[in-house]
Amino acid sequence: MNIHQLLWSDFLNLLKKLNQNQFIKPSDFLNQSSIGAHFRHSFEFYECVFDGILVGKLNYEKRLRNHRLETDLKYAMVKIERLIEQLDKIELKRIKINLKSTELEFSETISTLPRELLYCLDHAIHHQALIKVGLKEFGIEDYVNPKFGIAYSTLRYRNAQG
Repeated sequence: MNIHQLLWSDFLNLLKKLNQNQFIKPSDFLNQSSIGAHFRHSFEFYECVFDGILVGKLNYEKRLRNHRLETDLKYAMVKIERLIEQLDKIELKRIKINLKSTELEFSETISTLPRELLYCLDHAIHHQALIKVGLKEFGIEDYVNPKFGIAYSTLRYRNAQG
């Protein structure tokens, strides 16, 4: 199992413990966003990469923003299982992807698949940390392990410190 699959397995384990209401409940600490909304946002970045591989162009700003991903817990779990399967089959070769942005100073630049997956990983970990804030607010932070939402480099650093 690769690092991306581990991350999404952690998401799946959390979603299996949540009920529908917990998944969609707005969090005061997250500006009325829900755990489902943060899950959807993280998921769609990976989805953008897979779509980008097919067409050779990647634009995170053009995400689908599939509302069902943040409101339908069972659907979200099915989508995670499929993503884990996709991540198992992906070849981390250095293919070029045209990365586009309309909000930044560049209109197009070249990136690679491993670089974009690393970006997605870091981005998802950041949103796991936000989800953990919501879990604490709801009194269910024990639904995730203490490492949920902490960057792998931080975990390695802490382990090295003893």
